[in-house]
Amino acid sequence: MKKELYIKLLIVCLFIITCFLTNEAYASNSIGEKASEFTVKTVEGKQIRLSDYKGKVMVLNFWTTWCTYCQEEMQELIDFTNEVKSLDINVVAINVTNTERSKKAVEQFINSTEIPFVIGLDEDGEITKDYRVIGIPTTFIIDKGGRMKRIFYGPITKEILMKEIK
Repeated sequence: MKKELYIKLLIVCLFIITCFLTNEAYASNSIGEKASEFTVKTVEGKQIRLSDYKGKVMVLNFWTTWCTYCQEEMQELIDFTNEVKSLDINVVAINVTNTERSKKAVEQFINSTEIPFVIGLDEDGEITKDYRVIGIPTTFIIDKGGRMKRIFYGPITKEILMKEIK
């Protein structure tokens, strides 16, 4: 039990240190700039692109199944999605699949949870690199014009997202 707690604390500390040492200005996807185009395969095998969502607000989340915070955050994203169904807001959660035990583990996680939004599989890690994701979870708010509005490093809540989109 203590070992698990120490590991979680170490992960949190490393994440916080990384956030302080990383300046957002160096990211290619900085606030106010055009978000990088991407194409990703969904769990269902369909290809989606960022440009498919042009004219709509997008919540773009990067996550993994082995990340405890990501698992907790998933319910927040589900609740948020269900609350904003009637608005032009889309949630796309990109799984950082190249860091997972297996693609099958991701599929099992998704099948065990009723997820009302698109799940993309970044199997080679290229989208994650392009978006300069330094820790997970990381969430980007992209406005209707395809520009970065906000970046959240670490877990977010439905309330934070609701406040951001208003």
